[in-house]
Amino acid sequence: MKNFTFNLPTKIIFGRDQIEQLSTELKQLNIKKMLLVYGKASIKKLGIYDHIIHVANSLDIEVYEEGGVEPNPDIESVLSGQATIQKHDIEFILAAGGGSVIDAAKAMALAKDLHPSEVWDVFMRKETYESVLPLGVILTLAATGSETNGNTVISNRALNDKRSVADNQLIPQFAIIDPSYTMSVNKHHTIAGSIDIMMHIFEQYFCPTEHTDTSDYMSLGILKSTLDNTFKILNSEDDYHVRANISWAATLALSWILQQGKQGDWASHRLSYPITMDYGITHGHALAIIQPAWMKEMLAQDAPLMKARLSRLGDFLFNETDPQKTITLIQDTFRSFGAASSFKEAGVELTDDDAQRMAEKTLELGPIGNMLKISTTKQAKAIFKRAS
Repeated sequence: MKNFTFNLPTKIIFGRDQIEQLSTELKQLNIKKMLLVYGKASIKKLGIYDHIIHVANSLDIEVYEEGGVEPNPDIESVLSGQATIQKHDIEFILAAGGGSVIDAAKAMALAKDLHPSEVWDVFMRKETYESVLPLGVILTLAATGSETNGNTVISNRALNDKRSVADNQLIPQFAIIDPSYTMSVNKHHTIAGSIDIMMHIFEQYFCPTEHTDTSDYMSLGILKSTLDNTFKILNSEDDYHVRANISWAATLALSWILQQGKQGDWASHRLSYPITMDYGITHGHALAIIQPAWMKEMLAQDAPLMKARLSRLGDFLFNETDPQKTITLIQDTFRSFGAASSFKEAGVELTDDDAQRMAEKTLELGPIGNMLKISTTKQAKAIFKRAS
């Protein structure tokens, strides 16, 4: 186990009707101008929008809006929000929605002092920035864990690209998490969110660091809770408490508490980006295709601790200690969730050229992974081919 320093600066305000705490949080900030970032109609249907405007009016806060943020948010939304921030001297950003909305808001926050041409260059590691705008979150979807971390993932559809930035300055100051808001999310996106939660845990559980029992068992416990409660939704046993447990699992899964004292992998996320961009496959479903293929490749290459970690995971979740059978059971679980576990199952006939193109795109900014460093297109291509 490695040394670490851990701080979770986000104030988590969790539970039914906790939006009533928004007034207290905004009053403490003593701001006059705020940018509200949201997606389409959900926050208006849920009454969140009206509540935000009411609170802002009562505190004499001017609200400017950046609505219509799409899933896999595009750089154009970020640049639009940046223009509003710079024109009106915005002091604070409130993101109301799911992970895509929060990611877009974080990108706007880091863009506050940049020229528009420099924003995408930040994601391509060609440009830097000094400071960011503070932000808060009202969550409507349990999936990404963006409410308690400094990660932002942005697409550039004009370039057919998708990139990320990680910076602790971008961690939200507060997150209001009312699981009842997630009750309105359709089954497809709810289950995709559960897959996303599982993938975030896998990326931190599979690591080459030894003697990490506490973190490992925390990871396995959250995985088990996510699986149990997702199956309840599939079996029409859905209620507030089911959603509350999934919501809390999503927050914990990427608050970085599970990665303390160890080194996560994260290769599968980088490998999934070109799948989403090239084939329009939902982020969670793209990961369901690539993660088992990555597991098989790591097992074949005898990556450090891979067999042991798969055996422990299989024993805990499925009463199965054989690593290969555990991977099959994970794939079966994804299928039961309605996700494809290969390109073919997703209706994609992956050619050799397709795999080569995605491998090159994945490694454009350098090597990925820590279980085994993936630094050549041959290595990355092998994983895409395993997923075919």
